[in-house]
Amino acid sequence: MEEPSYAALQREVQRKLGRCLIQIQQYELLLKEIVAKREITAVLGSTPAQRANTESTTATATATKTMGQLVGELTDKYFQPTFPEAGQSPPESDADADDDEHPAGWMRVSMRVSMPPDAHAQLTGELQELVDLRNDLVHHFVEGQDLMSEEGCIAADMYLIDCNAEIDRHLVSLQGWAASMNEAKQSLAAFIASSEYKDFLKAQLLPASSQREAALPGLIELLRKAEADQENDGWTALNAAIALLRKTAPEETPRKYTFGSWRQVLHDARVFEVRRGPVEPGGAMETWYRSLRSSA
Repeated sequence: MEEPSYAALQREVQRKLGRCLIQIQQYELLLKEIVAKREITAVLGSTPAQRANTESTTATATATKTMGQLVGELTDKYFQPTFPEAGQSPPESDADADDDEHPAGWMRVSMRVSMPPDAHAQLTGELQELVDLRNDLVHHFVEGQDLMSEEGCIAADMYLIDCNAEIDRHLVSLQGWAASMNEAKQSLAAFIASSEYKDFLKAQLLPASSQREAALPGLIELLRKAEADQENDGWTALNAAIALLRKTAPEETPRKYTFGSWRQVLHDARVFEVRRGPVEPGGAMETWYRSLRSSA
C-alpha cells in the first residue's frame, strides 16, 4: 500500500513531539527535586535510617503533585517577591518541629530567592505559560493539529520547533537554579564542618553552661545546710530539703541558673550519694541524698 504524501512529514512531527515530551519530563523531574529539597528539617540525634525515611516521605509527597502545583510552590515559596530587610526572619514553615516533641533539638535549612515584585510577576507568568504549553502538548496536540495533510504537518513541525526552543530555554534556567541550590548546600555543609561554626555553637551554648558552673558551688552549699538540718539516720529527703530552702532561700532556685531541678543539681554536683526509697516501710518512694565522705 502506497504511503500518503504527508507520511514522511508526519513521522518528523512525531519525532519532534517525542523530543518535546522528553524535555518536559526532564523539566518536571528536576522541578520535583528542587521543590522536595528546598527545605530540609531534621531532629538532632536521629539515625541515618530515620533521616532517610523523612526524606523519602517528602519525595513521595512531591511525586504526586502536578506540574502546575510544583510551579505554584516554586513561585510561592522558593522565589519571594520581596527583598527582606536586614535582620528580618523568613516566614515560619508548617514543617516546624515542636520543641517539646523533640527535646534533643532540631534544625531546619530553608532556601529562598528574593527578587523585585515585577520580576517575580514576570517569572510567574512565564512559568504558567510553560505549564499551559505542557498541557497542550500532552492532552490536545493531536486534536489541535491537522496531521493528515502536508500543509498541516509542516505547520505542526514549525510549532514543535518553537515549543522545543521554549522548553529548552526553561530547562536551562531550571538547571541553573538547581546548580545554585547545590552550590549553596555545599557551602553550608562546608561551613557546618568548619571550626568557625563549632566556635559559633560554643559561643551560643557556653553562657548557660558557664552560668550553671558558677552557680553550682552555692547550690551545693544550700543542699548541705539543708542536709545538716533535715538529716535522718545519715540521709536527707530531697523533698524536705526543698521545702526548707523555699523558706530560707526562696530566691535561689535551680531554674534560675538553667538547671532543670534540684535532682539535676545533685547529679551534676557529684559530691552527693543519691538513692530512692520510702520515708517509712510501705510509703511513697522519695529521693534521698547525703554528702560523700571524701567530699564532706
